[in-house]
Amino acid sequence: MEQKQQIKSSQESILKNAFNAAQTGIWHWSIDSDRVLINDAWAQLIGYTPEELYPFDLAQWLNLCHPENRTLVSKTLNRILKMGTNHFSFRTRLRHKNGGWIWGQFNGGIAELDSFEKPAALSGTLTDLSELYQSKSNLRYRYEIEKLVSEISSDFVGAHLYDTDKAINQALTKIGQFLNVDRCYVFQFRENTTIMDNTHEWCTKGIQPEAELLQNIPSSVFPWWMDRLTKLEHLYIKQVNDLPIEAIAEKEILKSQSIISLLVVPIHFQQKLLGFIGFDSVAKEKEWLEADIHLMNTVAHAIASALNAKSYQEVLVQAKEKAEESDQIKSAFLATINHELRTPLHHILGFSDLLRMSKIPVAEISNFADRIYKSGKNLLQIIEDILNLAQADETYVKIRKEYLHGNELFLQHKNLLDEMLKSSDKEESIKLIYNPSAKFLNNHFISDNSKINQVIINLLKNAIKFTSSGSIEYRAEIKNKMLSFQIKDSGIGIPRDQQKLIFDFFRQLDDSSTRIYSGIGVGLAISKRITKILQGRLTVCSIPGKGSTFTLKIPVEMAANLQKETRKF
Repeated sequence: MEQKQQIKSSQESILKNAFNAAQTGIWHWSIDSDRVLINDAWAQLIGYTPEELYPFDLAQWLNLCHPENRTLVSKTLNRILKMGTNHFSFRTRLRHKNGGWIWGQFNGGIAELDSFEKPAALSGTLTDLSELYQSKSNLRYRYEIEKLVSEISSDFVGAHLYDTDKAINQALTKIGQFLNVDRCYVFQFRENTTIMDNTHEWCTKGIQPEAELLQNIPSSVFPWWMDRLTKLEHLYIKQVNDLPIEAIAEKEILKSQSIISLLVVPIHFQQKLLGFIGFDSVAKEKEWLEADIHLMNTVAHAIASALNAKSYQEVLVQAKEKAEESDQIKSAFLATINHELRTPLHHILGFSDLLRMSKIPVAEISNFADRIYKSGKNLLQIIEDILNLAQADETYVKIRKEYLHGNELFLQHKNLLDEMLKSSDKEESIKLIYNPSAKFLNNHFISDNSKINQVIINLLKNAIKFTSSGSIEYRAEIKNKMLSFQIKDSGIGIPRDQQKLIFDFFRQLDDSSTRIYSGIGVGLAISKRITKILQGRLTVCSIPGKGSTFTLKIPVEMAANLQKETRKF
């Protein structure tokens, strides 16, 4: 008897050791005492030790099950107790110590019967199915991602080039909602990636949009960020606070926008960086999966292709418009030349013919000769303007440096303006105002005298031509090695939308053959080119009906005041 007791005790000890050493979760429920024994593997599956769960009963077991699975577990156990089924199996989610959930497979059967042949104890195993369910979840997630990528790609393929922005906005909306982020956006680079603009944005409800504030941003503000993007690498920032020390500038800017986590993927076409697509998490820290990054890269490629196609289309449209404009300019020029050449030639030939046939009274000969002379001068001016076109290409023009004295340059301009006004027959109706600064008059500097005069002459001619009455003011000053002239008139003025057009060749406010003002429209265009040769700037400020002010600014070298004759070299 004693030997049997020892054998039984030994067997129980072996079973207990095996129970605790097993790698699979094992449980044993004594129904009468409502005591559930579990081994280490069972407890460890949900992050505990058996001691932490002791004492363990059916109520605690059910409390660990997910609320959606408790009914299934209770019904299964009750069916075993009532029907005496030897074996059973069910799956449920168990709450882990860290707050998460794991999937478990319970297998078991009746371990003991009481004197009435009713179940007295149940035993079984618990197997971790989390990896299986995670694998299924990942497959399902990848399927949803592939489905979304296909849908977005189709949107871009089916979109007209003019609908590219709409397609990008739709893509951001779909991705933002699918990934449950707070904000997603597209930035595009310009000026050789030195400037970035937030061109597209989607925000979830309650998140403040930022696009309007993120325009014309120098890329140099994000050195660490740009270093990664130029290498066409994505940026995954799980926690902004953990950014490296070299990203201090980026860290401060991102924190100012309350961003906690973000993912940024470069948008590039054939190794050319066009911009980037980004995703912000503001409310909480977000972890990005490899599948998410794959989705972002695919969408970034679709956006890059769309932006490149749009850019190429814009270049083609601009080329077409430029070609059409060139044809219009050519037609306007030919019409202008035809009109401008024929008018003085008709005068010259007509009046000369009358003189040749002696059909003009002696008292009118001087008047007719004067008209012939003026028509000849107009014709000569047109020819000179056409010849000056050869000077429009700065490639073949050299700067001729000279020592200039401000007072002498002013006297040249004054004499030119006085003479041009006198020959225009507007001397009585236009008042000339001269306002050169004392510093300009008293200083010597180095520049190209003939080129300065050529621009000033064109500006003075225009001021006289487009001013019927009022005043023309001449200003000149020199400051910080910058020579500045202003020609201000009270003439007809120039509409804002045509103020750039007047600096193009053969373009005038009125290109028609019935226009009031003569000229072939090259004076200001040539002046603009000459100013560029001198590394200066020529600008206009004008109000229709109130006049125009042309400003010429040219950098010069300052020279010591010279009493000697102006030298050239």
